[in-house]
Amino acid sequence: MARGMIRFPVLSCGRLALVLGLCFPVAIRAAPEPVPDVLGRMEKTMSGVKTVKTRFVQEKKMALFNHPLVTRGSILVEPPSRLLWRVDSPMRYVLSIQDQQAKQWDGETGKTQTMSLDGNPVFSAVTEQLNAWFGGRYALLAQDYDIVPRATSPAAFAFVPRPDSPSAKMLKSVTVTFREDERYIASIRIDDRSGDVTTLTFEDTEINVDLPPEEWEF
Repeated sequence: MARGMIRFPVLSCGRLALVLGLCFPVAIRAAPEPVPDVLGRMEKTMSGVKTVKTRFVQEKKMALFNHPLVTRGSILVEPPSRLLWRVDSPMRYVLSIQDQQAKQWDGETGKTQTMSLDGNPVFSAVTEQLNAWFGGRYALLAQDYDIVPRATSPAAFAFVPRPDSPSAKMLKSVTVTFREDERYIASIRIDDRSGDVTTLTFEDTEINVDLPPEEWEF
């Protein structure tokens, strides 16, 4: 599989970082300083989001290659602890996180792997971070990131790792841009220290729709 393609291996935070460009060890503590008022409003608005169904396009520009790698798929989110990541092209892959269990299906091998998150602090931390980004729990991220407003219409914020945070070794910044109606995320851009840039753009996003059991099956 080409480097940079989305894939969520369950067993390794390092391998997970290669596919999405993020591996954010989390510390659940009170934020040391106030989150900007507008970001607090976004978090409050997103607290009313019960379900999300969206398609995504991921473009990964790597410093050593001229052409970006483009991956397409869909995401289901049911905060605070249910997420399904489905890759449709150029390969097929599914990761499902529900409570304390993760399950992945690999289209190349046809195999399904299931594991418990209990007793796996590394992957549990990554899962916590994914739920924070996609679930709008931005106050949680303020412990390890300085939050810098980038734009107001639409609202955009850069999350810059603090020098003493684990993320600072890998990341320059994560920029989150919201939709015009401020109800959800329009895009996430990840700039890492290697020079690689990963951009996730969300399309056809539906909020607070029914997600029947078959939507989560694979």
